[in-house]
Amino acid sequence: MPIFVFFTYLNADIMISPDNLPDISKEFIRKNFNVPIGIVQKDKSSYEVYLSNGIEIEFEIDGTWKEIESKIISPFEFNFLPPNIADVIKNNFPNTKALEIERKISHYKIKLNNGVKIYIDFNGTILQKKLDY
Repeated sequence: MPIFVFFTYLNADIMISPDNLPDISKEFIRKNFNVPIGIVQKDKSSYEVYLSNGIEIEFEIDGTWKEIESKIISPFEFNFLPPNIADVIKNNFPNTKALEIERKISHYKIKLNNGVKIYIDFNGTILQKKLDY
């Protein structure tokens, strides 16, 4: 039993100051959201950042973003995605914003505020789209 407790402790999230985030993460937040950081949690492989507007961003330990999610239905723009991806989304789903974006190994998984979830590869090809209410 003590080994399990010790292992759980090593993997536990700890609260850190927003100042201790990698510079690349702080710049990403400033450039794309420009709202105060509420809480930052760190574990051995990632950072969870909770912004004051209800958006949660998960960063890899090197500071690159991995997932962005709006927890209080506050949609956000696609401006941090590569232009070819953002253009495909804007052209195929005009007047929509994102509620969640997750970067995978070979594609993005994006939940739009119109109830559609799309999977789009890094070349801009929509792999799948489905209603996700």
